[in-house]
Amino acid sequence: MRTRGTIDRVERATNFRRFDGLNLLASPDLLEVQSVNMKYLTNPFLSVLLCTCFASAADWPQFRGPNRDGKSLETGLLKQWPDDGPKLLRTITGFGQGYATPAISGERIYISGKVGDDLKLFCFDLLGQKLWEKTHGLAFRESDAPHSPYPGSRAAPTIDGDTLYLLGGLGKLNAYRTRDGELLWTVDVVKDLAGRVPPWGYTESVLIDGNNLICTPGSVTKGTFAALNKKTGQVVWQSGGITARAEYGSPILIEYDGVRQVVTMSRAGLVAVSPEDGKFLWQYNRMAKTPMAESNTAHGNSAAYADGYVFEATAYQTRGGCAVHLKSNGSEVTSELAWQSDKLNCEHGGYVVVDGYIYMSQGAGWSCLELKTGKERWSGRGPGKGSIIYAEGMLYCLGEDGRMGLIEARPNEFNQVSVFALPEGEGRCWTHPVINDGKLYLRWGDKLHVYELHNQARTTRP
Repeated sequence: MRTRGTIDRVERATNFRRFDGLNLLASPDLLEVQSVNMKYLTNPFLSVLLCTCFASAADWPQFRGPNRDGKSLETGLLKQWPDDGPKLLRTITGFGQGYATPAISGERIYISGKVGDDLKLFCFDLLGQKLWEKTHGLAFRESDAPHSPYPGSRAAPTIDGDTLYLLGGLGKLNAYRTRDGELLWTVDVVKDLAGRVPPWGYTESVLIDGNNLICTPGSVTKGTFAALNKKTGQVVWQSGGITARAEYGSPILIEYDGVRQVVTMSRAGLVAVSPEDGKFLWQYNRMAKTPMAESNTAHGNSAAYADGYVFEATAYQTRGGCAVHLKSNGSEVTSELAWQSDKLNCEHGGYVVVDGYIYMSQGAGWSCLELKTGKERWSGRGPGKGSIIYAEGMLYCLGEDGRMGLIEARPNEFNQVSVFALPEGEGRCWTHPVINDGKLYLRWGDKLHVYELHNQARTTRP
């Protein structure tokens, strides 16, 4: 039986097509094939041939977008909004309580929520019609974290081709077929990988690299990281060289001087391992001298990488941030502290790096920093503290009270162009924004609001 949310009349369009998790992007002088994590160039003739079977280049198949950096490649978007926001196309409901960001791929929306005591995974079409739902396992409940009244879904799904991967707050990792939700395999990262559930639950969006799925069980005996065969769930390696507890960001895959690295923020600070075998590469622990109580300390952000620099920032008891500069001697990569500050205060809304500048939530407002020096260029109030993504020269900033702001990504001054309030929601609005095919998706509790971002009448998907 199908259900549907609020819908408006929409127009359909022809778009690039998806094949095996790759995106095809056109530019004036080349065509670029972009995977979820890496970029590969191909000749224009081959790209044109592939174009007919690839999905929209606008897909948002995992947490923080196609490259896990919070940046959309879409163009032709509104540069200013009416007082009540861009046109609200529809509001999708009925997927339960939580904070998990949706993933969008192949003209389908995948989102999870707490329904009763269960964590449910839902699939909707772009009009809000429910195509299927599955019970993932027990949801993260208030009783699972007595010090923290924030029950509900946490991690965003990760989509790779025709398979979806979801890690529940209590450690159940499932692989599903995207077409119908059929369960392909399941792994309990606590029982099977000796993981430790963080105080606020597992929140990471697992990382796909080739044939492997990489996650952070945070095992004190077998390693912080683990790689599983993405087809079977069988263990490929665990990173015994680093055994810190998992925090609350998601791992990223980077490459510096030919060395590929999986980087995340753990209980032992920034750590990097080889994606091939889990070998320890480097570490920098800004928090080493800070006493950390389990109940009131959390690093809620993923690391960010650009131009040889890795950046992290957090709030709470370990508030502050740093950037490390990667170095290479041709055979190994090391990290060197570029700068560090105890004044940064970014809870869990992430940050984006654009042209050498960091844009981020800072306490109750927003700020711009130089990536390589940490120098603050500006600060401003905006829509209040929250989460951030970037598209076409603009910052999309979603405040935890349900206000959505549009700020120019310019290092010379703070300029909030527009702000509006979401029509309805419940609890804290901690989900990160998503942009897909000219639409802005904003989750607030059991409501997913969908807005039109295209700056003129054009034919698009719903």
